[in-house]
Amino acid sequence: MNEPRPIWYRKNLRYLLMLDGAVLVALAALVLYTVSRHEPWADEAQAWLIARDFGWWRMILGELRYEGHPPLWFAILWPAIHFFHMPYTYLGYLGGSIAILGLAVLIFFAPFPRVLRYLIASSFFFVYQYAVIARPYVLMPLLAFGAAYFYRKGVSRILAFGVCTALLIQVSSYAAVIAIALSTVCVMQFSSVWKDISDRDRKRVAAAGALIALSLVMVVAVLLPRSDSSLVAQARGITLGRHLQLVLEGLIGSLSNSWLVAIPGLFIAGVWAYQRGHLLLMVLSVGGTAMVYGFLRGYGHHQGLITIAFVAFLWAAWPDRGQADLVPRDARRLHQAAIVALLFVFGWHCEWSYIAIRSEWAGAYSGARDAAMFLQSVHADQVGCRGYTFWSIGVQPYFDHNIFANQGGSDAAASHHFGFEAENHTQMIFPSELQEGPPIVVSYFEGTEDETAPMVEAFTAWNFRLIHLSDGRRFFKGTSGVRERYLIFARTDWILAQRDRGVQLPELVPSETALSMNPFGTR
Repeated sequence: MNEPRPIWYRKNLRYLLMLDGAVLVALAALVLYTVSRHEPWADEAQAWLIARDFGWWRMILGELRYEGHPPLWFAILWPAIHFFHMPYTYLGYLGGSIAILGLAVLIFFAPFPRVLRYLIASSFFFVYQYAVIARPYVLMPLLAFGAAYFYRKGVSRILAFGVCTALLIQVSSYAAVIAIALSTVCVMQFSSVWKDISDRDRKRVAAAGALIALSLVMVVAVLLPRSDSSLVAQARGITLGRHLQLVLEGLIGSLSNSWLVAIPGLFIAGVWAYQRGHLLLMVLSVGGTAMVYGFLRGYGHHQGLITIAFVAFLWAAWPDRGQADLVPRDARRLHQAAIVALLFVFGWHCEWSYIAIRSEWAGAYSGARDAAMFLQSVHADQVGCRGYTFWSIGVQPYFDHNIFANQGGSDAAASHHFGFEAENHTQMIFPSELQEGPPIVVSYFEGTEDETAPMVEAFTAWNFRLIHLSDGRRFFKGTSGVRERYLIFARTDWILAQRDRGVQLPELVPSETALSMNPFGTR
């Protein structure tokens, strides 16, 4: 039971709330301004294109089976596009606004000390990775924090807990693990006092359980994978040892870049959770999301989803005001040590925020927009072009139809389809096919100039020339992240035909000498 606030605190509460509001406004301005400088990448484009190009039921019951994502984010995008005609350039503002709501819940309602709340809200995953980058994960902090908040309220807010948890399941597999962890512990707590609960409260608990169960059934029904899913085949191709290595990498990466920091931090959190009686919740939520990370895709930008699970666990297990003073001295010291460790970890995350946001302001996160603008300038959708690798779809939202002939052309959806047959047309380049049909090719490569040079040489041998290159870097934590490059090639006969007609091709290398060279200095 909460003890009364001190008199001095109640007198100054208005000023503290004003401080909370000022911090939120500052972070909201930072997020929205950074969104204005952000160039969306292919993963953001994929969800947008699915929502734009498919009917509602085809999207929900058909295409999402190949995506591996529950439908909530797509269910938000679909009416925004079809009813409100929201353009692609507003996608980031939609995601950023949802993320800001999550920050507001954290700043105003979290049980942590104010300084810790502010640091978590300002940290990399919450103010940048899952705020500026518009993916389904922008929903996770809002719903996970909401579920943790209502979890602490017990039976009095059990229906609100059920709604938040049911929605959380619909965000991603990581979010579903957090929801299941909170629900499991909640069920265990209610089962021990079930006979003492009134009939009215029992009905409310049952209703909340029904909502959560229905949400789980819906996710399974929507996401049950097809036999021709290429994503499932990729996951099956990884060894058990590599899976377990990824689990460990995810746990470490969620807290720091160093195991010397992460392992002690996790140990302190585990002992703290044991003393609080919430070790099971930590294992199910944090350990469960780490298992999903290791056994599904294990991409670095998913590490923060384990961080969200960690903060939600802390929220649910954090002692009420005055409760810490009622425990033995050793437990109080451990709690204080945990606070210091958390301040250090999320202070480090704030440094990542600074580096990533500064980089976002200074350079392009993705080369997709620049590549699309070039393709528009040469009327590639009318001339005809091909796109290779999944990442080539980053240019598609800037056109109102599918511009890639090898991916179905204008009659097909512009999104990437993760089926074996579609993958063959997107991942495999057949030189014989390049000599006929569309004269422009869009390809994608992650790497440096030296690593890209062999691709340029291969296309040169196929009678193509590199006519445009769009650069980007997917900033991550305190590094410049992955360097991504969109390479646009054109067949030599088409280039010469344009010159004979006197057509000026934007940014095309003008001289015959330069035309026979690629930009990296190899013939």
